[in-house]
Amino acid sequence: MEINFNRNGKPEKRDATAFIRQGFDGINMAVRSEGSDSHTIMAQARRDETGGGAVLHYMYEVEPKSIGSDASEPYKGAAVLHFYPENEELSGNYWTSLLGKGHFKLSRKIDVARASSPDTVDVLLMTAIKEEFEAAKQAFSPTHSAGEGVPSWQDRTEYTNAPYWIGTFFHNAKPLFRIALAQSTRMGAIRTGQLATALVERLSPKCLVMCGVCAGNPKEFALGDIVVSELAYQHDEGKVEEKGFVGDHRQIPISDTWYQAAARLSAEDLPSYGRPTERDSRYWLLERLHAGDDPVSHPARTRYFDPGAWRVIVEKLETEQIVQLEAGRLSLTPAGVSEVERSLLLDVDPPEKLPFAIKVGPIASGNVVVKDGLTWDNLKSMGVRTVAGLEMEAAALGQVARSFGVADWIVIKGVMDYADPNKNDRYKPFAARASAEALRKFLVGRFLSDTGDKEV
Repeated sequence: MEINFNRNGKPEKRDATAFIRQGFDGINMAVRSEGSDSHTIMAQARRDETGGGAVLHYMYEVEPKSIGSDASEPYKGAAVLHFYPENEELSGNYWTSLLGKGHFKLSRKIDVARASSPDTVDVLLMTAIKEEFEAAKQAFSPTHSAGEGVPSWQDRTEYTNAPYWIGTFFHNAKPLFRIALAQSTRMGAIRTGQLATALVERLSPKCLVMCGVCAGNPKEFALGDIVVSELAYQHDEGKVEEKGFVGDHRQIPISDTWYQAAARLSAEDLPSYGRPTERDSRYWLLERLHAGDDPVSHPARTRYFDPGAWRVIVEKLETEQIVQLEAGRLSLTPAGVSEVERSLLLDVDPPEKLPFAIKVGPIASGNVVVKDGLTWDNLKSMGVRTVAGLEMEAAALGQVARSFGVADWIVIKGVMDYADPNKNDRYKPFAARASAEALRKFLVGRFLSDTGDKEV
């Protein structure tokens, strides 16, 4: 940074170093020079209306040092800085409360970590928890299809501020795309958004994606089903008024091309897909009745019951006095309630295969883990009637993609619970694994389509 000013009618220049950080909470710039340090009071960026680059309006406070400064006490300043992308320069005039004025000129210094890394990628894959990271790493490794996958992952965890793993995905023994895989230190928008921001800057990905687990709308999904983001938004963004919370949502959609590709995605050939056993069908029916759902109209019924099987299993359950028909609806008998509660207590191992489906719909993100069972009606009342999934990171991922001009982004997550009081982790390993498999299939299809090969 150059600080140019006039002293007694003569131009002078001082050198300094500026550290600029931009995140979801705004922009901060700290300046260090021989005679003073300064910190940000306020910084606001906007697009230059004349068609140029960005403009930064910046207010700051200067703390003079005991040497190298003419000022005896702190003072304030303001500047209007223009960004010139052709030479990576940020410059403009400044004014101070001591009636001084001059010109700032900042030039970008090469990030040592970024310069030492030759990595650029086609795909940046984000995960939020260890189970999601391990499932993604396994799904993209060459374990499911001969000659397809990442044969070796290179460890980049020496970048302690933004660690990741990187590899090349091969299809038919030919490189298809370069992929980086990362896990944030905690769930939620803040940590995931910070890591995604740092890695997008470092790796310049063509697309930003995420897989993992979420809660699913119980009226639309069975446990283990896959939710694909049509759009994402932060559902707890808004204000609290006297009558309650009023949402102020900013929806971030995926691209039309990726939406169309996601709508064609099927689960039947994925490794975790399997037809239900009679026991699977039985307990799916009993658990839906225990939850208060109508299994007859549930979208997943036809996946758990082949044609003709529904009548056979229901009549068998009636004979066993597990269910009964009352007022045109099925319900559990006391013996049925006991059987379901016993199953919920004893069947703790995750399933290996399920007849899961993949559906595209809105994903709502929030800052808290929900298990109240009321959230789905609340979300519907706030304006997005067809919310499919509920989790903590999708909106942040979409915002990072939008902010950095990453045209294609998507979140694909498996339903591990319904965000109700029965929430538990039994389906978490399956949901993490199945979502990673679905994301792998989606990306292979997209990159094959881009190269002109047949899409899978």
